[in-house]
Amino acid sequence: MFDLAKIRKHSPQDGDVFVLPENTDHQTMQAFGEALHVACPGVKCLVTTMEVRRLDLAEMNAAGWYRA
Repeated sequence: MFDLAKIRKHSPQDGDVFVLPENTDHQTMQAFGEALHVACPGVKCLVTTMEVRRLDLAEMNAAGWYRA
C-alpha cells in the first residue's frame, strides 16, 4: 500500500533538468525518461546523474567552449 502523504505531483516543463542519484544505472535512467515522455509528451528535458550548473560566457570560454 502507498503512503498517500508521500505522493507528490510534478509538472515537467521544457528545459527542466532531473538529477537522479549518482548510482542510478542506465536502464533506470532510460525508464525514467520514457515515463516522462508518456506523462508529458513533447516536453524536452534533461535526465542526468551528474550535478549541473549554469556557466556564464567567461566560464565557458575558460573551459574552451566558444560560440561559432
